Amino acid sequence: MFIIAAIAYAFSIFIDVSVYHFKYYLKDSENVRHLLSLINIFQYCSRGFILIFIPIMAYVTESIKDKNEVWGITIVAHFLVILFLFPLYSHRFTSFFALKVIIVLNRFFGKSKPFTLEKIEKQSKRNMVRFSGDWFFFSINYIAGFLFSISITFLYYINFSYPQKALMLSSLTQVINMFGSILLILLIDPKIMGAIDDGQGYKEIKILTTSRILAHITLVLILFYIR
Repeated sequence: MFIIAAIAYAFSIFIDVSVYHFKYYLKDSENVRHLLSLINIFQYCSRGFILIFIPIMAYVTESIKDKNEVWGITIVAHFLVILFLFPLYSHRFTSFFALKVIIVLNRFFGKSKPFTLEKIEKQSKRNMVRFSGDWFFFSINYIAGFLFSISITFLYYINFSYPQKALMLSSLTQVINMFGSILLILLIDPKIMGAIDDGQGYKEIKILTTSRILAHITLVLILFYIR
């Protein structure tokens, strides 16, 4: 269960971030809605992996009551997220992975609907604005990723310090998660999707990926500190 929970959580974050890469690298002007529906199916898989992670963590916390094991699962989960996100920096890996996933999903859910995918090459450095002018966007991404992750994973470890406040902690984590969702819906998603529509988006997606990695590195450091 230790490994399953950690891998499930890492996959959920990997899917959430990789979906933006899918939307950048894959286009089909004649089947836009069909392609987006397949991408959405893939994104929903991340919720499935969370539904694996949460029951295992709840069981270890409430039944086994092993604080060390909960801490171990949490830190391994965040460490695996960092490892899983690094391949997204590779244009070759990301474009190949996106193409294969969409082909498989189309075969099962689109009944092999014929469509032509236009692979988008990564933008050259000369066409990209320097990251120095995007600190606000980076900060918003970092905060959103941090809030999402700490609200889901730290609940179980903190619960050992406040065993009589389980319901209050659960409600608090939902509030924290809500703030992360608001940042994503209002400030992050529109900017990335708008940039992709304008034929850009590569810079924004790299900022998103980098900020998520740094957020999980921060959480690993916090876990070592509170240990």
